[in-house]
Amino acid sequence: MDRQYLFELMYVLMSADGRRDALFGGDFKLASEAFARSLAGKDFPEVWFELPLAGEPWHDFHSLVSYDDVAGRKVSYAGHAGVYDDALAWFAAQTLNESAAHKLALSYDTSRGDVESPAVQLLRNMNDPGLPVDFLNAVGRTDLRDNYLAFAMRMPSDWYDCYVGVFPGREGAECDPWLRVECMQGMSTQRTYANDPDRLRADLESIGMADVSEEAIAGTQLLARSPFSLEMQFNIGADGIARPTLSSCVRFEPRDWADPERRERVYELLGEVQRLGMADNRWKLLLEASFKKRVKKDDETVFLTCYAPGLKLRWRDGQAPDAKVYLIGMAN
Repeated sequence: MDRQYLFELMYVLMSADGRRDALFGGDFKLASEAFARSLAGKDFPEVWFELPLAGEPWHDFHSLVSYDDVAGRKVSYAGHAGVYDDALAWFAAQTLNESAAHKLALSYDTSRGDVESPAVQLLRNMNDPGLPVDFLNAVGRTDLRDNYLAFAMRMPSDWYDCYVGVFPGREGAECDPWLRVECMQGMSTQRTYANDPDRLRADLESIGMADVSEEAIAGTQLLARSPFSLEMQFNIGADGIARPTLSSCVRFEPRDWADPERRERVYELLGEVQRLGMADNRWKLLLEASFKKRVKKDDETVFLTCYAPGLKLRWRDGQAPDAKVYLIGMAN
């Protein structure tokens, strides 16, 4: 079934009944164009909409190609070339056990009108520092290899970086050399952080974040006390030092929305975020935006699935904190 048709139908279902204005805002045409440009392989890519939980609604867009879809094949993006196709070719050529490099994402700032120069992100299952170095070579950002390796040496031993991302297509002032890294901590360390703010602060200081606010520590502890897996995201600059922006995230699974007791824990957490002033009540629309629908056209049947897979709280130096949520869409 035509992938563009499925994507646009998916958006209609996500944004129906007033959710377009309340959650998405902006112009869907840009996300539709970004989706079309990101097509590669044969499968429907995993798509993510990134949405703010307060203020003017807008959306950014992410499209993820799976390793299984492109492994061992000669592939290219429908609407990108150069370093983007170089990254995809490198990704498809990996021959790693358990597909350690398991997804390659293009992330677009559609809220800023940009569909020309997305970030490229490598998502991986295994902690092998050589893999991100090879990825940075593939996207032409050899200038960031030493920064990444220095950060990997600074990381606490019970962390591992589950994705590394860069903006290869931006030039001039926008090409300020940093890379984005997201780290998983594991449930044991998460429980420690939930009860020990000094340990959390010490681990953040070890990667160069010396002036994390009390507000950011308390917000990260709020997430760490939840039953959902904690991750933290950093922008890494020279010498592997994290810049003064901390994004703390938790991941939701489909069962967290399907099971009434676990869904109540999701609601409790989002309610706490609203009480902190980082969200209004639009999060209450997330369940309505979730679905699993069967689509039949001619002799083909496809199931469309959507749910909210995560929450991110962000603290930036000199700026008000904010909160975002994601909606994921899949077709199979």
